[in-house]
Amino acid sequence: MNHFNDELELGKLIRESLQANLDGEFSSHREFPYFFTRESFPALSETADLPLFPSQIPEVFLNWAGLDQAFDAQELLVLDLETTGLGRSQTLAFLIGLGYFEQGKYVVEQIFLPEPEAEASSFDRLRQLLEEKSLLITFNGKSFDIPILESRLLYHHLWLDLRSKDHIDILHLARRLWKNKTPSCALETLEYYILGQIRNLGEDIPGGLIPQTWFQFLMTGDTRMMRRVFQHNRLDILHTAALMALICNSIGYPPAKGFDHRIDYHALAKLYLSQGNQHTAKHILQDLLDTELLTADAACELGMILKKEGELNAAQARFTQAANLDSPTARLELAKLLEKRKAFAPALEQTEKLLYWHLSRPLVNEAQIEKLEHRKQRLLKKLQALKTPE
Repeated sequence: MNHFNDELELGKLIRESLQANLDGEFSSHREFPYFFTRESFPALSETADLPLFPSQIPEVFLNWAGLDQAFDAQELLVLDLETTGLGRSQTLAFLIGLGYFEQGKYVVEQIFLPEPEAEASSFDRLRQLLEEKSLLITFNGKSFDIPILESRLLYHHLWLDLRSKDHIDILHLARRLWKNKTPSCALETLEYYILGQIRNLGEDIPGGLIPQTWFQFLMTGDTRMMRRVFQHNRLDILHTAALMALICNSIGYPPAKGFDHRIDYHALAKLYLSQGNQHTAKHILQDLLDTELLTADAACELGMILKKEGELNAAQARFTQAANLDSPTARLELAKLLEKRKAFAPALEQTEKLLYWHLSRPLVNEAQIEKLEHRKQRLLKKLQALKTPE
């Protein structure tokens, strides 16, 4: 009986502490209600110097997302979970962060489990918003958040058709655009390097400490550290929307406001190429050349496009430029092009340089060495044939 009374007392303490310190309220569920908070932010203007909805939604973004037409703010639902672990088995989503646009504001709503038994109740609000909104936005949601939710819904014998809903996972496009520009494509890394945001360590919490913080809260009812978890999740919801807005506003071409230093334009050119838009990709790369921002890889990419279009002199110039910047791919393409144009001596020179490059690697690619030796011998024979009178 004392143990039962202790649990009742702790439950009462938890409720009072949550309402006193986190500015929210409990759901109307008679048994095991969840706790929720709502906070509104300027949506179509800017929050912390970051727009939360794009001023334009370019075709290249819609093509990548597999959407037939542009969407408006009212259709979006941003989702981010805080869970008790990284695996799917027996992992609870104890905090469901949701972001949506309402009456000109961006609302961040957070659904929190004051006890594990409230999990089934928490899905009621999620179901309601999923029925109202047609487009789901996440950061790594396809690999993490959605499988977790599906697992927990199955556990409670509940059904939500999450897979058939249009879903944009911003992480996948972020990797395309920034994998060569930032140390990683984790959301907090992109916040710092791309969005220019630095989290306040006194208010935020490292993601690795979040699961144990919830368990400690269940034992003590102390909300001091839980406030940081709420803040961490709130920033994830805000910055996921801000990152999508930045991407949409920046990847249309030509850029309305000029080159944006945050965008890797070679990666952007490759995105256009992946959609069969060679014209825009070429335009981007040539603009990089004109602004002296062309890297070895981008110069090689431009050379490939020019070669495909039959502009061999221009292609040779770009391959030469990239080869001089030590691009092995460009040097090979240059050797091929020179051989095709019957410039055998320069082709041999490029082949020998590339062969030396491969031989100097810590791990030698024997297959490449064999191909290059074969190319070298073929070029030597062609040169010898030119020297031998008929």
